[in-house]
Amino acid sequence: MSADGPALLVVDDNDDNRYTLTLYLELEGYTDVAIAQDGEEAIASLQKAGFDLVLLDVMMPKVDGYGVLNWLKDQARLRDLPVIMISALNEVNSVVRCIELGAVDYLLKPFNPIMLKARLGATLEKKRLRDEINAHLARLEEELEAARKLQMAMVPQCFPVPSTELPVDLFASMEPAREVGGDLYDFFPTEDGTLCFLVGDVSGKGMPAALFMARAKSLIRLAADLMRSPHGSCAKPADIIGRVNRELCQDNSDMMFVTLFFAMLAPGSGEVEFCNAGHNAPYRLSGDRVEAIEGGKGIILGVRPDAVYATGRLTLAAGESIYIFTDGVTEAEDPQQDMFSEARLEAVLRASAGRTSAERVKAVAEAVRGFVGTALASDDITMMALRRLALSQLEGPGRGPS
Repeated sequence: MSADGPALLVVDDNDDNRYTLTLYLELEGYTDVAIAQDGEEAIASLQKAGFDLVLLDVMMPKVDGYGVLNWLKDQARLRDLPVIMISALNEVNSVVRCIELGAVDYLLKPFNPIMLKARLGATLEKKRLRDEINAHLARLEEELEAARKLQMAMVPQCFPVPSTELPVDLFASMEPAREVGGDLYDFFPTEDGTLCFLVGDVSGKGMPAALFMARAKSLIRLAADLMRSPHGSCAKPADIIGRVNRELCQDNSDMMFVTLFFAMLAPGSGEVEFCNAGHNAPYRLSGDRVEAIEGGKGIILGVRPDAVYATGRLTLAAGESIYIFTDGVTEAEDPQQDMFSEARLEAVLRASAGRTSAERVKAVAEAVRGFVGTALASDDITMMALRRLALSQLEGPGRGPS
C-alpha cells in the first residue's frame, strides 16, 4: 500500500453503480480509486498499475467477472490480489462460483455503507498482514540463499588433478534437502603428503546443523594439522577423531551429534587408515566387486567425551576405489515411501565399474533422482568417490589421467 492509502479498482458496467460505489469509497476516505467499465478494461488496468483490492461486478459485457478471476489465477504477480464481488441479490449463486475461483468476499446491490466499510477494512487488513508476511519470507529466502552459498563455499569445490605425487582421482558432491543442511565432506593434505578425506552427517537440518557441521569440519582440520604421534608423524585417525569428539561434546546442550567416516591415504603405498564414528559403512570398489569397509568403528561424535575410537587399515591397490556416502542416499524415498536402499546403490556402483570418480558419483545421483521422482527430498545427499591410479594412467607430473 502506498503512502496515500490503498489503491482500489472498481469494475462495473453500470454507470450508476460505479458512481454510487466510488462516492461511498470517497466518503470512507479512500482517495486512490480507479474505475473500469468491463472486464477487458479491468485486465488492461491491472496489467499497467498495482492495486490493493478489486471490487468486481459479476455480469459484464466482453469479459465478465468469471473471466477476470480466471485471468488473475494465471498471473503469478496478481494471484493473491483480493477481489470482492459486486452482485445483485439474484446473482448469489454466481457469487458462490466466483468464491470458488478465488474471490474473497462479496457485496450485494444496493450497497450498505456499514457493510461496505466493514468488508473493505477486513479485506485490506488481511492483505496488509499477508504483504508483511510475504516480505518477511522474501527476506528469509534471501538470507537462506546467502547461507546456502556460504555453506557450499565451506566444502571444497575444486578437486585435485591426478599427478605422480598424488595419483588419486577424487570427486564429491553435496545436495542439501533444504537451503542449508548438515552434511559435510572435506579433503586436505598433511605436511608429509598424506591425503585426509572425510564424509559426515550432522543430526537435524537447517542452520543449527550447518553451524555444527562447520565446527566439526574446522576441528578435524585443526586436529589433523596440530596433533603428532610420539615419533613426530601425523596422529592416527582414532586419536584425531577422539580429540574432535571431546571438543564437540563441550557446550553441546542441544545434544547435537555427527556421524563421520575419516580416512588418511598414503598415496605412494595405497595404505589407508580410517575411523568410522557411527557412519554408514563405505564401499571398497574393485572392478565390479562392491565390498563394505568394516572395522575402525566407534560411536557418533558429540555425545560421550570419554568415547574410545579405533583405527582400521586397508591397502588400496591401483584401480581400486573407496565410495563414501550419507544415509540420504540409501534412505531417499519414492512417492510410495519405498527407500532407495543399499541394494540399489550397490547395483549402480557395480554398473559404473571402470568409470571416473565424478562419473560414479553422478551416476548414483541420477539414479537417486530418478527413483525419488516427484517426492520431496527428506535428507541431505552427500557422496565422495576416491580412486587410486596406477602411474601408467597418468600423462605426467601434474597432468590428469589419460
